[in-house]
Amino acid sequence: MPDPPPPFGAVGPFFMAYPQANARRRRRSRYRTLPKWLSGRRLAALIALLILTPLTVYGVRVVGGLSKLTGSNPGAVLGCIIKVKCDSTLASSTKRINIALYGYGGTGHDGAYLTDSIMVVSIQPRPGQTAQVAEISVPRDWMEPIDAAGGKPYYGRINEAYSDGQSGGPVNAPRFKGDDHGGGKLADQTLSNVLGIPIDHFVGLDFQAFQAAVDSVGGVDVNVPDSFTDDQYPHGECDKGDCAYMTVHFTKGMQHMDGARALIFARSRHAYDNPSEASNFARNRRQQLILNALKAKVLSVGGIGKLPDLLSALGDNVITDLGIADANALYDMVKGVDSSRIVHVSIDDTNFLYECGYPQNCGAAYEYAHDKTYASLQHYLSDVFPDPAVVAEHAPVTFLDGTGAGAGAATRWSALMTPIGFTATDGGPTKRTALTQVIDGSGGKDSRTAQWLANYFGVSVQTPATGTASTAADTTSTGVTVILGQDSERAWSGNGKSYPSNPADNSAPSAVAPASAQQPATGTQTQAPTQAPRRTPAPPPPPTAPPPSPTPIVCLPPACHKP
Repeated sequence: MPDPPPPFGAVGPFFMAYPQANARRRRRSRYRTLPKWLSGRRLAALIALLILTPLTVYGVRVVGGLSKLTGSNPGAVLGCIIKVKCDSTLASSTKRINIALYGYGGTGHDGAYLTDSIMVVSIQPRPGQTAQVAEISVPRDWMEPIDAAGGKPYYGRINEAYSDGQSGGPVNAPRFKGDDHGGGKLADQTLSNVLGIPIDHFVGLDFQAFQAAVDSVGGVDVNVPDSFTDDQYPHGECDKGDCAYMTVHFTKGMQHMDGARALIFARSRHAYDNPSEASNFARNRRQQLILNALKAKVLSVGGIGKLPDLLSALGDNVITDLGIADANALYDMVKGVDSSRIVHVSIDDTNFLYECGYPQNCGAAYEYAHDKTYASLQHYLSDVFPDPAVVAEHAPVTFLDGTGAGAGAATRWSALMTPIGFTATDGGPTKRTALTQVIDGSGGKDSRTAQWLANYFGVSVQTPATGTASTAADTTSTGVTVILGQDSERAWSGNGKSYPSNPADNSAPSAVAPASAQQPATGTQTQAPTQAPRRTPAPPPPPTAPPPSPTPIVCLPPACHKP
């Protein structure tokens, strides 16, 4: 008869009687992966902590960076981020907002606060719709009156205004003193006077901030429009004993640029092998490319993760009068704007300005306005945002030059109307006419476009049936035709009143080029500027490849090329 099973309390005999159960229990204990103290709740709390710690660090860095950048206290920044309190009058505004961007060398560079880059970002809010955005580039060598002394303007390049205000140059007006915003305030006023649009806020940043910003997001991707070689790019700073040039080359096509490369691309203004890139105006266009590439990178998924690094890079090298609430409101306005729909305007010698012809005709590299009252420029910039319903017609617009001046009016106006959304074509010269005519040959299909152009030029819309015999022959069978008359050319050069304008204080005459250097369409002679520039201009680019230079020549990757 078999032995009875051991009693319930006899543990030892039980395991002896059931060795397999004993082994299973020991194996399970031996491979336990979590310590006994780590319960399910504690494990969940640890996982949450591991996730939240990087987010907390990220948040603290973002709050700290925005606080430093905008001069706002961390509590106000946090309130904006979590949308608890972030009051800004801009948030509900339908008024156009203009932000000036000033780029300068900064400490350690020749002319530390001379603004090599000047751009106005203009935003037109449209409630219930996507805002319209324009980038307006202003050349640094534009000679203009600068009023820093309270009603006693002096003449200088427009890039001197920020420097004079920031360094306390010939500044007497109290509003330009007392804080570190003097440069921005004086530059804002100078821009407002010539552009005819109020500058609401400004951002000033030096080369170090620009380069660090690009590097902080891992570089930017830029589609280089044209190949060019600059053999006169500064190798260093003259005030540090390095006045040498180095050669840099850019090849047409998509390129990835780090901060150093992007800075060179944005600053270069000589090109012996491509005249179209050898100007301040070409540089303005390249700066717009870099700005848009940086914006795209920051707003990308990967870029958002690098936002703290970007803010840290900007913190010590940016000056702005934008508070956190206004900055947040502006961000909300533009974050959904398609970069391809941004209007890009360059004020240059193809439109409102002309170069004096340095060094043959003038002592330094200056640019001047054809219209010394600035009325034609101000009129254009005030209308830089046509109604989207007008642009949506996609009407073909042909410009014909009936001015008789031979100054390329049709080329100029077709080029000016294209960036703001019109499908414009240069139709060349036609028979001279006294008055500008806008003719709608679309049978009413493009009536909005025709009416907008008629309003712009201050005339009434005509149809082919109501036009004169000469206009009927010139009018295209479809679309809209604009025949530019002599009145348009007088207004262009400031001698007519066809364009409505609201110029700022022009009580002092504008600085213009010497009569020998100026070639306005009207043939009017003007006086030379009253003040010489403070800086010695760089030598002009050679028309052909230069001989070997005794100074250091550095060739930068990825494309090394010597002239």
